Amino acid sequence: MNLTSSTGPARTCIDTGDLAADSAPGPLSDRVLFTAAPALFLGGWLLMRPIDGQSEPGGWWTAAHAVWLAGFVLFASMGLRFGRIVGARTTGQRIALTASTVIVVVSSLANIVQLVIDLVGGFTSADSAELKNAFSEVKDIPGAEALIYGVGAQLVFVGLIVFAVLAAVIRRATPGSAALVTAGTVVMAVGMGFGRNHWTVPLGMVCLLAGLALLGREVERPAAPARRRDRGPSGA
Repeated sequence: MNLTSSTGPARTCIDTGDLAADSAPGPLSDRVLFTAAPALFLGGWLLMRPIDGQSEPGGWWTAAHAVWLAGFVLFASMGLRFGRIVGARTTGQRIALTASTVIVVVSSLANIVQLVIDLVGGFTSADSAELKNAFSEVKDIPGAEALIYGVGAQLVFVGLIVFAVLAAVIRRATPGSAALVTAGTVVMAVGMGFGRNHWTVPLGMVCLLAGLALLGREVERPAAPARRRDRGPSGA
């Protein structure tokens, strides 16, 4: 958007770009939101340690999944806020912004559905065998396992990487935050190959938390000052 004011022969043109960051903030600050979501993600993993990460109904299972549910609600909220805090200017940037928003929101919703199912299963199952049987019934639904428990639930982290890199490219954030978010996701993915209880999994979560916390602090800062140019009488 161009704002032009004439005060005589010379004209001053102020180009603000599409700085969506100037919009009113949400109920949670970017810094709090970007920190709380991954912190709850890590917190849920820690709450599963007393039962060794197994499918066992009870207090620890319920607490862990309730914390994860809150975390993914915040991840979805983060995705909905992307367009406000990063002003995409080029077609490529807009495509990347839209992709990151859709991926994070839709994948977060897949996780939310999964966690609601897990909580209901935990409340209605008397033991681990019944809980696993309840999950099997859900996974037997065509497409449910891939969308809710598989790739659909994991794509949220890909969307976070896309957004972090885009924020660095537009200079709303530093390359360091994008690198931490990417490294955290890669370490978690590698760790999962050794099992959900492997020590590299929480290491990746901590790295992701550090990266998103830094990213939230950076994007919460005011955008760079608008570019200002003075034009002569001819408009040159």
